[in-house]
Amino acid sequence: MTIKKQHLIKTSVTLLAGMLLFIIIWAGGYISWKSGIDKLHVNSQQQLDQFASHLDARLARFKFIPQLISKNMILVELLKQPDSNPRRDLVNHFLEDINDIIGASDTYLMNSQGLTLAASNWYKKQTFNNKNFNFRPYFIDAMKGELGRYFALGTTSGKRGYYFAYPIVYAAQNLGVIVVKMDLSNIELNWSNRKNQFIVSDMEGITFITTQPKWLYQSIKPLSVETLQKIHLSQRYDGIDLKNLDIEVLRSISSHSKVIRISDSAERNNNEYYTIQKNMPNAGWDVMILAPLSDLRNNRLITTFVLFLIVISSLLISFLIWQRLKRQHEREHFQLESQKQLEHQVDVRTTDLIHEIDERKQTEKILRETQEELIQTAKLAVLGQMSASISHELNNPLAAIHSYTDNARKFLSMDKFTQVDENLCRILKLTKRMSKISSQLKFFSRKSNQNMEIITIQRVIKSAIDIVSHKYKNSSSVIHIQSHASGLKARADIIQLEQILINLINNAMQAIESQNQGEVIIHIERQNKWALIHVDDNGLGIELEYIEKIFDPFFTTKKSGLGLGLSISARIMDIMNGKLTVCNLPSGGARFTISLLVEE
Repeated sequence: MTIKKQHLIKTSVTLLAGMLLFIIIWAGGYISWKSGIDKLHVNSQQQLDQFASHLDARLARFKFIPQLISKNMILVELLKQPDSNPRRDLVNHFLEDINDIIGASDTYLMNSQGLTLAASNWYKKQTFNNKNFNFRPYFIDAMKGELGRYFALGTTSGKRGYYFAYPIVYAAQNLGVIVVKMDLSNIELNWSNRKNQFIVSDMEGITFITTQPKWLYQSIKPLSVETLQKIHLSQRYDGIDLKNLDIEVLRSISSHSKVIRISDSAERNNNEYYTIQKNMPNAGWDVMILAPLSDLRNNRLITTFVLFLIVISSLLISFLIWQRLKRQHEREHFQLESQKQLEHQVDVRTTDLIHEIDERKQTEKILRETQEELIQTAKLAVLGQMSASISHELNNPLAAIHSYTDNARKFLSMDKFTQVDENLCRILKLTKRMSKISSQLKFFSRKSNQNMEIITIQRVIKSAIDIVSHKYKNSSSVIHIQSHASGLKARADIIQLEQILINLINNAMQAIESQNQGEVIIHIERQNKWALIHVDDNGLGIELEYIEKIFDPFFTTKKSGLGLGLSISARIMDIMNGKLTVCNLPSGGARFTISLLVEE
């Protein structure tokens, strides 16, 4: 392939990659925008319905109140006798009470000419009394026998309000009109903390309720001269300089929803909103929700950027994979050439390898012979260790048998056959024990098959003391048992546990043989799930440098000792899932502790 063709292929691949990148990013941005608009529409529609329902509920609360008040005869009597001050005062207080109960802004009574005869704000400086409102559309509609509804700024109070008016009919004649004014300012307070903005506009498109104060009394559609003249005559927004809100429709989504831009010359910024509009025909209002598009545009920008990173990363990974495959192909080609050279070298080396193999076989033969000699040496070492262990473990029972035999002969000479029988029974038990001891020492060559059973610890201790007591019957030292749990039981091999106790008692007695008042105390206690057997002596204790080595095989501080007793004992405790530990007592002497799992 020529260099020109390679360059052409690279250029084509680059263009295709660029087009793919543009299409993916554009499609991702469009999907993100469309999905965001759909979610925004659903959320905005829900909030718009809630807001419209809230307005309906507020209006419905006052809708029928004027009709109910109009049935009161004290209003009719005042309309028939308007110059009666007592009747005027009575109606003033009545309307004041009604106004407080229903929570209205103002409640007042007008005669058929529109003159206010009584009002709930009669006691205020700016009272409606003696004010004429016959120019208001709600008065005109009520005098026709209809329910008058109207929104306007109060000409007296200057406050926004929605007016409900109803005729007072007597003898088939409309004598006057009762009016209830509802305050709308609280509606904005309830909805002002939301992210979306709301606009409520009248039939001319003038905003009179909004969560954005700077949009108040601005028109969302252009106002003609005739419309402005009509608004002026009705005094709906008396004293207000009405302006057009600078709204630009960017895109129409449907007949009731669109994307708009509202320009704010004071703050020099343009805010874009997604709007949905809803008509409230009974009130004569249009309600609009404006959801800001800034978050949606930011999300689209983030989505576009993420897609850009993903596509770029994918292209880079693809390029790296292609480079790797290319290098692998080159490597395989190089390896093929190298293999041919190696085959020749292999043939040359074959003769040398055959010679090396012969030498290795000879070396392996020597190694096997050496290993067999080492194994035999290890066997002899183990055999010597076992012989020493057997001798060590059998010394105590043999000494006991010798003592019991001497006692039996003495008792026989004195015709004390009962005591003779007891000594012979003990000799029999000891011979059985010696037989079991020889079998227990098999764990040095293979895993031991233990006879684990539930034992009473205090009984085993007494048995061990009986075995060694003959040896120390002429000694000034004594052996005591102190038990806080005499009935404590554990799972152990009774023969092996006796071996350990005998070994520990012998060691303790040897440690105190130079004491004037030597004492060995065996404690039994329970700590949680462990049964503890402490063998304490009041000797000199164990030197700190020896404590870590005391359970090592063949370690001993005795001149004639083999150093196997404690090592064997520790090994037996490990097999019985127990522990054998040692420490020095603060008062002097050593403490060996046997730990066994308690059996309930």
